[in-house]
Amino acid sequence: MLAARVEKKHAELLRKRLLKAGVLDRDRKIVERERFVEIPLVKSLDETMKKIKGFEIVEQCSAECYKPKLSFEKIKQALRPEVGEREISYLKGGWEIVGEVLIIELPGELENKRQIIGKKFLELFPRIKTVLNRIEITHEFRKPLVEIIAGSKTETVHKENYCLFKLDASKIMFSAGNMGERKRIANISNPSEVVVDMFAGIGYFSIPVAKHSKPKKVFSIEKNPVAFEYLKESIKLNKLRNVEPIFGDCREVAPKNVADRVIMGYFFEQEKFLPAAVNALKKKGVIHYHDLAMKKEIPSRVEDVRAALRELGCEVELIEKRIVKSYAPMRWHAVFDLVVKKI
Repeated sequence: MLAARVEKKHAELLRKRLLKAGVLDRDRKIVERERFVEIPLVKSLDETMKKIKGFEIVEQCSAECYKPKLSFEKIKQALRPEVGEREISYLKGGWEIVGEVLIIELPGELENKRQIIGKKFLELFPRIKTVLNRIEITHEFRKPLVEIIAGSKTETVHKENYCLFKLDASKIMFSAGNMGERKRIANISNPSEVVVDMFAGIGYFSIPVAKHSKPKKVFSIEKNPVAFEYLKESIKLNKLRNVEPIFGDCREVAPKNVADRVIMGYFFEQEKFLPAAVNALKKKGVIHYHDLAMKKEIPSRVEDVRAALRELGCEVELIEKRIVKSYAPMRWHAVFDLVVKKI
């Protein structure tokens, strides 16, 4: 079986190119081997793809395959006898699995069937211990409002990209839609850098970057007391010695003039946090600025952020702007990578 062998720091970019070219094998897992990653291929590459530098084609000796996924149609089929033909049409196709907790969003039409649906999900997903129905998410602390519809234990450990995250899924958000960005950030730093994560949560970005890029230091700031306790526990679970958790508002507690890289992974009123981000940077560094906007507004939002940074006495260069995921109808979670130099 063929695979593209590439250094970890270039893996996500190559994966996207292979996916776009239609040669990524989705039935096999991407495998890490020391400093390298093997990305599975369904066939040999054409001449155009072969011209891309920085990777080699290898014969994969020990391929790892995904287990067949349980399709939405099979789930509906299993639920139909107990839920009913009319009611089953209201069931949405999306759910998230965080550790041993499965989270779904049930519409009001299925209110009287919540426990039946929850119990059936436990039967269909044997490793799941609890099913939550998400009602809404509050803004500042990204706290989910949920109800337990099956099981009882909401504290769990979630594994992603060889990182462990401990959390209570009834109190703390963990978005599967941000996985691509977490993987990208994981390999974006290097051992000579200092990173400041201004909105760390339970370590969504701090832990992957500390574990995979191994920067000199990661200052991980969080003001939600519940999230902060889980951040500290997750640091211990991953046996990380290069992460320093700091409790409080980043505008008040962020270290100054230390960072080569600042992560601003929060997109509500985020411009008011820019002065703290600039103060955290050394003379020159990178800010990863997260934003929420309509797709057509993203270029103008980049210019707004650049203008705000210039007002703070900085020269600004855009490295990249990218969409992370759809957040709401017509609204997109985007991130801007900006090189910022203090004048």
